[in-house]
Parts: sequence; structure tokens; C-alpha cells
Amino acid sequence: MKKISLYLLLAFVGMLTTACNEDFKDWNDPQSYPQEDAVTIPGYAAAAADVIDLRTIAEDFAIRIFNLPANALPEGYELADARIIANPTDINTIVNTEIACGVDGMLENAKAPLQTMVKDTYGLRPVERNFTAHVLLDAKKDGQAVLIDAGAVTLVVIPEAPEIEEAYYITGTCNGWNNSNTDFELSNGGADPYENPVYTCMIPAESVSGDLEFKVTPKSGIGGDWSKCLCADGENEGKFVGNNLGGNFKVPAVDGAKFYKVTFDMMAFTWKVDALNFADYIYEVGNNTGWGSVIPLKHVNTTGEYVGYAYLDGDFKFRPNENDWNGDWGQDPAGAPGTLVQEGENNCTIDHAAFYMMNVNLGDMTWKVTELTTIGLIGSATPNGWDGDTPMTYNVTDGCWEITVDLVAGEIKFRANGGWDINWGGTPAELRNGGENLPIEAAGNYTIKLYPICDGKSHCTIVKN
Repeated sequence: MKKISLYLLLAFVGMLTTACNEDFKDWNDPQSYPQEDAVTIPGYAAAAADVIDLRTIAEDFAIRIFNLPANALPEGYELADARIIANPTDINTIVNTEIACGVDGMLENAKAPLQTMVKDTYGLRPVERNFTAHVLLDAKKDGQAVLIDAGAVTLVVIPEAPEIEEAYYITGTCNGWNNSNTDFELSNGGADPYENPVYTCMIPAESVSGDLEFKVTPKSGIGGDWSKCLCADGENEGKFVGNNLGGNFKVPAVDGAKFYKVTFDMMAFTWKVDALNFADYIYEVGNNTGWGSVIPLKHVNTTGEYVGYAYLDGDFKFRPNENDWNGDWGQDPAGAPGTLVQEGENNCTIDHAAFYMMNVNLGDMTWKVTELTTIGLIGSATPNGWDGDTPMTYNVTDGCWEITVDLVAGEIKFRANGGWDINWGGTPAELRNGGENLPIEAAGNYTIKLYPICDGKSHCTIVKN
């Protein structure tokens, strides 16, 4: 009997002494083989296999994960139930990904489990990713088994994903086909491109005469190199190809369009262009409105930016219609905080209830909120003149900022956070950011209530007591 038999027999004696001849249990029972029961056999250790590049592997290929020495087992023993317990070595985390494989170290249909393992730990950037893979096997005979610890090997995997550059630019009829021009950048909001591979660009319709036609130049090609351009795949609608191998992207002109929104998914190799003509208002709905009534946001420029004000409390979303949910927007679960999507979205959320200014940009699909910690009355009619605010108090029940104060004849305005970036003026019935001063005709004691909603809908009451 060869030397390895001695080690296995000694292992069996120890196991049988403590196990009292328990019936053999299959490895699939997670309680059957705790790690501490494994036997280490001198000279019987797994060795690392080659680097695994999933970009070159078909879905049904078998891949070698480790190599085992050719030592023969004692008579009557067979290896079975090989598996690895893998953990990433380049980041400080423990994952314990378990993958079953053959006793010869081969993994059948290997691409999917290895791709998932890399994605869940490192993401999909196509570079070498290192794992420490602990190799465990069973040696079985007559319904009993010994768990063999064959040691740890280094497992190196390159996930399947395209090379995504830092930035891309539209080159076409909107900029005179100038390959050095970077005015029309495709952006994913600054997120990791392998977490959020969707890039967008807003092209003003006024910059295009007639139909829109273009290619996409990666940053490395700016300055005259057309060889790396993304082009339309002539054989597959809505798909693109790289290396300048296809035709130009072509979009017919749309009457009344203010912008053309260009969208590229760099992982799925898809593209589309939407003609946009922004509505005057969109609407916020959430915990603060009972998910029923809505708060309007006003379109404040030509590029899809909307601004509104509300007391927010937890979760909320935005929607294009006052009375239904068709086409609502929420936080992109795969994007950076403050990015919007219409499909598969999460609720937007804030960490504490307060009064906020809401900014939504449907041009670049982003959202943000700014807490208004104070709103004050200022002006020549107020106790502090134009030198400082007289603070107002927020009334949660009535949804207004209010104050009772002695005024003199003069002018007033409202402003937030002690600065002029956010201020309201105009007429009591229609206030807007940056509007005209409001007159106070006579001295007296006044109760003033401000209802900040959005430009054109914000208003106030000024009542002399």
C-alpha cells in the first residue's frame, strides 16, 4: 500500500473515533464537512492553472481551474466532489464563492460562473482579477469519505467586457465633421463605465441643419484619427460597431424638436436618438404628498432643467404627468447617485426631512436637492434693511414660510440660506427666482406667508394686521 494510504487511514481513524460511525452524508449537505475536518496530505497539493481570459471563451467551454499531482489514491479510494472556495485577493473583502468542478480541475460551462464571480467582486473592467482559490476534494470508499485539503492556488480571470474609453464625442453635421471638436461629449455622469455603461449627449436642434448624421470618436481618436470611431451596424438596427467598420449614424430631422438626445450603451452595443421638446412642468410625488398629489417643477431654460421647492420626507420620484404615472423617473440603480432612468428605477431618497430646492435635468438625466435651512425677509422695509435677513419660520401643516413683523414703507424680497442664489420677487400672486422687489406702501405690523413652489406658481400673502 502506498504512502498516501497511511495518511488516509490515519485520517479515517480520527474521523471514525469522533464520528461514532455516523452514516456517510453527501457533500451537498452544508453541515457534512466543516473546514476544520479536512486532511492535508504532504506532497498532495493543487497547482495554479493558466490565466483565464473569458473574452476568448465560448459559453459551453470547459476551463482548467487547477492542476493536481498524479499521486495514486490507496486501493479502493476515488476522488469526488471537487470544489474551490474563492476570494478576491486585491480588495479587502471576504466573499467565499464556491464553485464545483471536476476532480481533474476542469470546470464545465465555465464562462457564466466565472463571469458572475468577477462581476460580483471586482466589476467588469476587462483586466486581470486575482483570486485565492482553496481546493477541496473528497476521497470516498464504501460509503465513507475523507475531506482532502489540497491547498490554495492563485486563480486569475479576465472578465468578458469591451474596452470602454474615458470619454466619447459626437463628430458629424452638428460640428462640421471636425474630429478635433469636443463640444458634444457623451457622458455617463462620471460613474464607473462598467457599472453604468450608458452614455448620453444633448445636441441642440439649432446646431443641426437638416438631418443629423454623425460618428462617435473615442477620446484616444480626437485630433484626426478616424480608425477607432463607433459606427452604425448596417446589418443590425440599433446596434453599433467599432474600429470605423460601419456607416454613419443617421437621424431624420424632427419638426419642433429642441434637442436630439443621443444614447449609447457601451456594453450592449446599442444606440438611439430621441427628439425632445420639453414640457413646461414635471411633477414630484412621494412620501411628502402621500404618493397622490404632486408638486410642480418649472422648466427654467431650453436644456431640460426643472426647478421646484418642497418639504421632502424620505422617498420620492418625478413624473411627466400631473394625473398619471406614465413615464415616471427615479434613481438609476446602476448609476451614480443623482442619475435618473425611466425603466427599472428606484425611488429617489433623502436622509432627513427638510425643505429643499429640487433640480431635475432631463437633458442629462440627473437630479439633486439643496436643503433650504433658512428663508428670510430682506429689504428696505425690514428691520435689518438690505444688510441682513429677518428669519421666517416654516409651517409644515400649511406648507409655507411665515413671519409677523413690523415693517416701514419700502421694498422687500425673500431669499434662502442667507444668499442671493435663491431669491423670490415679482408680484404676490406670481413669484419667481430673481424677480422684482415687492413694495410695502405703509408702515405697520404685517403677517407674511411665502409659498415657494416653482416659478410662476410660487406666491405670497402680505396682510397688514
